[in-house]
Amino acid sequence: MELSWILVALLSFGGGFIGSMMSGGSVVILSLLKFLDVPTKIAIGTLKLTIAGLTLVSMLTYFKGGAVDVRIAPALTFSSLVGAVLGSAFFLSLPEKEANLLVAIFLTVGVYFTLKSKPKFKRNSQKLSRKAVPIIGFLIGFYIGILGVASTLIVIAALGLFFRLDMLKANGTAKMIIFVNNSIAALTYASKGSIDYHTALLILAPLLLGSWLGAKTALKMGDKKLKVVFAAIALLTALKLITELF
Repeated sequence: MELSWILVALLSFGGGFIGSMMSGGSVVILSLLKFLDVPTKIAIGTLKLTIAGLTLVSMLTYFKGGAVDVRIAPALTFSSLVGAVLGSAFFLSLPEKEANLLVAIFLTVGVYFTLKSKPKFKRNSQKLSRKAVPIIGFLIGFYIGILGVASTLIVIAALGLFFRLDMLKANGTAKMIIFVNNSIAALTYASKGSIDYHTALLILAPLLLGSWLGAKTALKMGDKKLKVVFAAIALLTALKLITELF
C-alpha cells in the first residue's frame, strides 16, 4: 500500500506526540511501517531506532521539568538491558511467519494495556525488594526488545505501584528506561542489517517534533478517545500481519 509522504509525516508527528505524552506511539509507527510494506523484522528494527529518538527528546524535556526520578531509574534501567538484548536476539532468530504471529500477539497484548484506565497509585503500596528489581527490569527489557507496544503504560504502572511516583514523574522516568532499552535493541537490529535507514530518516524529523510537543503537553489532555484510536490501529496492523501468514 502506497502512502503519500505528507501523510507519512502527519502520522509520524502524531505518533511522536501521543507516544511522548503517554503511550501508543510505537503502535502508530509500527502500523505506518507495515503499511509501507517494510518486512516485519526490518520494521521492528526501524521502530526501535525511531522510538529511541522519540523517547530521547521526551526524556530530556521531562528531565528539564524535574519529572524524572534519577534515584531509581539507573538501577531499573541497567537490569532491563540484558532482557532487551536477549529479546531482540530471540526475535531476530525467528522465521518471518513466526515473527509476524508473535508481533500480532504482542499487539493484542498492547491493545489490552492501552485500553486500561490510568494507573491509580495507592499510598500504601509496598516498594519492590532489591531482589525483585532485576527480575522486573529483565522482563520489561525482554518485552521492549521484542516489540514493546504499550511498554510506557506497563512501566508507569510498576513505578506508581511499587515506588509511589505520581503520574508525571512515573511517565518521565519510564521514558528514560525505554530510551536506553530501545537504543540497545536498535544496535542489535543494526548489527543484523535489520533497519531501514532511509525510511527512518523520513519519519524521524516530524516524529521528534511531535515528541517534543507531546512532552510539553504532558498529561494535560485526556486520553480516553486516543486509546480507541490506538486499539483500532493496532488491530488493523495485527490483521495485516496475520494475513501475511497465509
